[in-house]
Amino acid sequence: MMTEPRRTFLRGSLALSCGAGLGMLPFGAQAAGISVVFINPGRAEEPYWRSATRFMQPAAKQLGITLEVLYAERDHLKMIALMQQVAQRQSRPDYVILVNEKLAGGEMLKLAGQAGIRVLFAYSTFEGDQLLEFGNPRVRHPHWLGSITPNSIEAGRLTAEELVALALRRKALADDGKVHVAAIAGDRVTPTGTQRLEGALRVLERHSSVVFTQTVHANWERTRAKEQAAGLLLRYPKLTAFWTASDLMAFGAMEAVEAAGRVPGRDILFSAINNSPDVLQARISGRVSSLAGGHFTAGAWALVMLYDYHHGKDFKPLGVDQRAPLFSLIDEDLAGRFLARFGDEDFSSIDFRRFSRHLNPALARYDFSLPAAMR
Repeated sequence: MMTEPRRTFLRGSLALSCGAGLGMLPFGAQAAGISVVFINPGRAEEPYWRSATRFMQPAAKQLGITLEVLYAERDHLKMIALMQQVAQRQSRPDYVILVNEKLAGGEMLKLAGQAGIRVLFAYSTFEGDQLLEFGNPRVRHPHWLGSITPNSIEAGRLTAEELVALALRRKALADDGKVHVAAIAGDRVTPTGTQRLEGALRVLERHSSVVFTQTVHANWERTRAKEQAAGLLLRYPKLTAFWTASDLMAFGAMEAVEAAGRVPGRDILFSAINNSPDVLQARISGRVSSLAGGHFTAGAWALVMLYDYHHGKDFKPLGVDQRAPLFSLIDEDLAGRFLARFGDEDFSSIDFRRFSRHLNPALARYDFSLPAAMR
């Protein structure tokens, strides 16, 4: 029997301090509010997935959504078990937000459908063979409403381009006059990880000033990235840069670089992806030379979309598969401003209601970018 899952439970206030009316409610749940379960694939203490949850909480509160977060502890089988557990409840949520981590989304979608629970995917959805199997939202699986996913290819491309450009400016070059780069990717199957790597390789494998050495997969783990980076440093002594797919893996590789007597940000440059306070500080100090982030916000934007859908303002006319421009390059200035405002990961100063098309009928589209959230 599965142990009781780690969870975060937040009951949002049903009082909305705004002038817009409640509008049409097609599913008859107006009096009871909206209930949403988010099956978080990460760990509660993991910086990225912790930030994702904390960004969702004020959105839920402001929109009157009862939000429950269940953590799968980086175990894709536990994700499926958690969905099965939710599906078997006597009182089921109105919606579940799912992540297609390690391709577990298909089984979770089936379980939700059997229980009559509507689904929105966030962070990653179906690609390739899975898309052929499951089709598009609202076709073979009517309860699958849609998805909101960041452009992970763009994140990989942007960070790789900036990493190479800075290495050339600083002359962080091997004796052949080129930038020697290794890539530390996430896992081999999750679309988020494979797409970030794809974007990076479009730059690293084609740039005339780059010698691309090898890709390793650290499965998003800091310790494994440290071990792999140590091996890469021995195998490729001319390395001058690491492209990494996350902050934790960058930090693990930095430990290996330091153990080898070299200085991150000076002797070897690093790129990273994420918004954790530690990586933002590393961007300011120069230990990280290239950084992209903003995608941790996708869960909160999924709540906004579900709120609008629930109140009769369907997002279907805008596209059921939202490929949102959530990633932004983060320089020292933006990192400093983000830390000053959100360093404690308290995002309650953001007015999430202004992003709702139901509450703001003049909005023709969603703007879920990081700069928009920080305004």
